[in-house]
Amino acid sequence: MFDRYLKQVTQGESLNSTEAYEAAKMLLHDGIAPVKAAAFLGAMRTRKEKPSELKGFVEAIYEEAITLESSAALLDTCGTGGDCMGTFNISTAAALVVAACDVPVAKHGNVAATSSVGSADVLEALGVNIRMQPDHARSLLDKINITFLFAPLYHPILKEMGPLRREMGVPTIFNFLGPMLNPFQLSYQVMGVSDAALQDAIADTLTGLGRKKAMVVHAENGMDEISPFGSTRVSSFEGQQIVSFDIEPSCYGIEGFELADIKGGDRYYNASIIVNILDGHKGPHRETVLLNSALALMSAEKTDSMETALLMSAEAIDSGRARHTLNQMITYSQEGI
Repeated sequence: MFDRYLKQVTQGESLNSTEAYEAAKMLLHDGIAPVKAAAFLGAMRTRKEKPSELKGFVEAIYEEAITLESSAALLDTCGTGGDCMGTFNISTAAALVVAACDVPVAKHGNVAATSSVGSADVLEALGVNIRMQPDHARSLLDKINITFLFAPLYHPILKEMGPLRREMGVPTIFNFLGPMLNPFQLSYQVMGVSDAALQDAIADTLTGLGRKKAMVVHAENGMDEISPFGSTRVSSFEGQQIVSFDIEPSCYGIEGFELADIKGGDRYYNASIIVNILDGHKGPHRETVLLNSALALMSAEKTDSMETALLMSAEAIDSGRARHTLNQMITYSQEGI
């Protein structure tokens, strides 16, 4: 059966959601030969994954996931990775700022797969216990308005694909699935994508995951975040409609930056950048986080104005609340260790 699906995708054909679901189950459980699995994933990536395929894979993985419940209206900020830009951990820093603005954040993430530093890597470098058990992670959310959910603890089945993904060294459908597999039922989400061709497909997929409001972003320069230089396209889903608009940083007095200004390094270097931002240091790192946290606040319906959201984000940093949120996250995540 897998050979039939492999033939379909290598010939450029699409899988419907049932076929994609079955193919995902086979990849995860049937010991498919790595060369065939790589050919299948590579062919899907080359001709771009379809909403039906994303939906089928999400359903297959969620069936085996450990999930959590909360009465809060939760937000996640995340990117797919794979943009090859080498920036610091923007969405992780933005999550801390947004949590300090009284938006409950369930940050789902992992160590790096195709980039050098993932959200788990940088949080661990900051001193956060990233391997909290589910009950601990839920308790942290209740205490301080933010938690971290280490993907391997909630999706252990995905470890079967880890070696192949690392060996391939390029994004696959699994990179685009990760941000959609939060163990909590999210109300709000900002998701960055590295492939513009998938932006609307992912927004369409999110419509079936129960999000009240979701925004999918891709920058003109290729970043899977809102860029502080050049335009960023946003596909916003609310209700039953997807509306697209552009964010121009210069409209908000943010200009004169280039990629070199927001480059990251190893996990400890990126952690130091986040600390500096939360300590109030001005510059391109701060401005980039302000843009991304502002859109997250809009997604979470704290305001419908980008200008107001930028002011809210800046105040959360300058008041010390965002740094306090990180300090609490470090302290309470370490409880019981």
